[in-house]
Amino acid sequence: MEKERLEYFKRVLLKTREGILNKSKRLKEDSYSLGTDGIQDMADAASNTYTADILMSLSDNDINLLKEIDNALDKINNNTYGICEECEEKINEKRLEANPVARYCITCKRMMEQKGIQ
Repeated sequence: MEKERLEYFKRVLLKTREGILNKSKRLKEDSYSLGTDGIQDMADAASNTYTADILMSLSDNDINLLKEIDNALDKINNNTYGICEECEEKINEKRLEANPVARYCITCKRMMEQKGIQ
């Protein structure tokens, strides 16, 4: 892959990473403020607990995406970005445009999904 294309994908990945970290920071701050108004009944407490659980599950998804982004950034640094981890062929750039953390070409990904492998 051309150097300028790698730089483009690196910028996209870094921007996405920064967005997740900022979102995570805001969610964490919001979760600290839940129920701090001093007047909670049982329904409010249950609702706040549910909301905090939702915030934490979003954070789990974000953590997984951060790991995928960091993996993709490592691949850029190691000159292996855009190479399928299964067949070692190039991943189509349109696929990378749609999913910059893609680890597999579309053919290998489809075969894995058919076999029930995620």
